[in-house]
Amino acid sequence: MRTIQLLQYAFSLLPHHSSAAAHPRATVLNGTYAGRYLPEFNQDLFLGIPYAQSTSGAHRFLIPQSLNESWYDDRPAQSYGPACPDADPDDTLYGMSEDCLSINIVRPSRKEFPHANRRRLPVMLWIHGGSYQVGTSSLAYYNLSYIVSHSVAIGKPIIGASINYRKGGWGNMYSLELQGTGNTNLALRDMRKALAWVQENIASFGGDPSQVTIWGESSGSFAVGQLLMTYGGQTDGLFHRSIQESGSAATAWYNGTEWYQPIYNKIADQVNCSSAVSVLECLRTVPYSTLYPLMNSSIVGGPGFYPVVDGDIMPGYPTDLLKAGRFAHVPHLYGSNSDEGTDNAPVDAINTDAQLREYLLHGGGFGYPSATVDEIMQLYPDNPFLGIPLDTGSERFASRGWQYKRVAAIVGDIFYHGPRLEDARHYSKYSPTYIYRFNTRPFANNTNATYTDLTGSLAPAYKGVQHFSEVPFVFGNPEFVGPWPAYQALSREMGSQWIHFAYDGDPNGNGLPKWPRYDDGPSGLNLVLQTEGMGGAYVEDDVYRVEGREYLSKWARRRHV
Repeated sequence: MRTIQLLQYAFSLLPHHSSAAAHPRATVLNGTYAGRYLPEFNQDLFLGIPYAQSTSGAHRFLIPQSLNESWYDDRPAQSYGPACPDADPDDTLYGMSEDCLSINIVRPSRKEFPHANRRRLPVMLWIHGGSYQVGTSSLAYYNLSYIVSHSVAIGKPIIGASINYRKGGWGNMYSLELQGTGNTNLALRDMRKALAWVQENIASFGGDPSQVTIWGESSGSFAVGQLLMTYGGQTDGLFHRSIQESGSAATAWYNGTEWYQPIYNKIADQVNCSSAVSVLECLRTVPYSTLYPLMNSSIVGGPGFYPVVDGDIMPGYPTDLLKAGRFAHVPHLYGSNSDEGTDNAPVDAINTDAQLREYLLHGGGFGYPSATVDEIMQLYPDNPFLGIPLDTGSERFASRGWQYKRVAAIVGDIFYHGPRLEDARHYSKYSPTYIYRFNTRPFANNTNATYTDLTGSLAPAYKGVQHFSEVPFVFGNPEFVGPWPAYQALSREMGSQWIHFAYDGDPNGNGLPKWPRYDDGPSGLNLVLQTEGMGGAYVEDDVYRVEGREYLSKWARRRHV
């Protein structure tokens, strides 16, 4: 569900010319960190701070272990930490290793606020996406300096934070041997460990531990939804608001040992651990360089490693927990993009009704009965005017398959719009809930274009307002927003809404479009986010393709969610 190739280049706004005297310092429970002062933004950066011990050796496939050392000299926190292991070379810019559980903190410089006027600031903690298989907090898309700078400009300063966590099999390994040990769903346990570190230490950076917003996109948004449901909604005071961009706890699969055991056995066979009394203990002795290439190559076809229902940190299937109200009752800001399905639609594969039917029965792991597929095909007819991307008329983008727009509408609703509908309806029963539909086709980020001469291009029309489209607008990095004033204005508007929400649990503020609560209308209300040239933001009833979305949600448990 990752939509774009992430660019390999350094975080350009981290200059290397600051003097030692300019290093900001923060003393946490274990000792003092020396960060970096960023004069371009008048910010203090503390990067790559460990929030738990290394996950290598005896700590591999084990819950995150608390830091167990202290020190008296300053330790540097001036560069991003290594990415947790994955197969994407784009994630290796700052290294990759099992010693990867780190947090980054970006705050307005203490020079910005005289001591007498200083207050503890709300914290927005970003959880990166990447299908739970890839990704790292150091990618330039996730540069927090712009949104922190914007928060100061509008008089609502925040602290931005981001984390690395274990992904793929390193963070979501499952087997009969792991079942019941408390060492399942390590990715989610890493995130909660990072949030616990924030509770213990963020005040040392000027942050308010009672105002922490968890915030993510794609699998980062799945994770936010899952964190809301951990231990049946017990937050333990770790966070207080949630922002989900394009993803639900019910988006990805929750497979069990039937799926994972053969993968686990294959890995064990490849490293000669199959005959050990404890395969798990044996796997912990395998050198990283030996195990690394096998972790991803052991999965052929189907989904990768995702969280599971373990009866512990994930006590039930998300759809069941949702209906039972067993999730954190905190304010929510949540949305999806108009054309999410273009990211998951099979390419050049669905040209006929028969091919679509075969895909829905056997090709996507949906588990639908034959009669259910018949009904889905009735609800989503082969009419390009009704397909995805929206508002593209009779154009079929036939080079991607004659029924590409039809299947894009279906899979977008299966994975994103349907789960979002169900989440919003249940969230809003208990807490203020604000829902958006993002509807602006993104900038293509043509790196050969000169930004200042307003050149550039939009992402391909067949992708439309695709998955990930909203991320640059929220973060506000001009490298990715686009060179057009209307895009920059929309970015400022959305950044302000996200910041207001982190402050008050409400995205409304002076000069911003009125954003109603979801349950202010009988069918639910969305705020459509788009540029002024497209008509600007407006409120809509949440009824588009509602029959299909409701029907797909009814059958969601067949997808193991």
